[in-house]
Amino acid sequence: MKSSSKRQDSIRAPQQARSQQRVELILEAAKQLILEKGCAGLKMTDIAVKAAITVGSIYQYFPNKSAIIAGLGEHYLEANHRGVAEALAVPPATTDELLQISLALLDGYYQLHREDPVVRDIWMGSATDKEFRAVDDNDTQRSVDLIFERTKHLFKPRQSTKVKLAIMMIILFGSAAVAAAVKMDEKEGRSAMDTAKLMQQAIWEMTFKSLGRNT
Repeated sequence: MKSSSKRQDSIRAPQQARSQQRVELILEAAKQLILEKGCAGLKMTDIAVKAAITVGSIYQYFPNKSAIIAGLGEHYLEANHRGVAEALAVPPATTDELLQISLALLDGYYQLHREDPVVRDIWMGSATDKEFRAVDDNDTQRSVDLIFERTKHLFKPRQSTKVKLAIMMIILFGSAAVAAAVKMDEKEGRSAMDTAKLMQQAIWEMTFKSLGRNT
């Protein structure tokens, strides 16, 4: 029985690796097409041609176009999540330090959307897509949990629920600000983000400092 199990594992692993490679191939083809035509112009047949595979092969991994766009979105969200984790690798010593990290992350998020047209088109084109919104909502909660775990030492234990809610509202505010700013030209967008950062600081003063251990 053990030898049979080992044989099955040795067969399964390459198949899984090939499947992952095929998924990456499909997503890369979709990314290139979004760059050329936008999300609205994305078609399964075009993806198949670009990836040099059959349409049927795509449907083995993705049931529809929305699932492919959500898959691309997940890649970007995962990269963003890693960025948050890296920024908080050394837990901040004060709420003021946490604020500066938060503002730097907001700047980075804006620059990503400003400089990468694929990211921008996915976010704008998927605003009403239920599948992608579910992925985005799940990632927001992951970020809230991560930030709270890395910063909870700064806050009063009895205020945990309020702190988590405040973190979520800051994230949602930042996302909305970026979504608005990237629709503007570069100068107006930068000005809008500067205003958003001032607003975020004001929100910070009204919420996080009152929840801190030293207040």
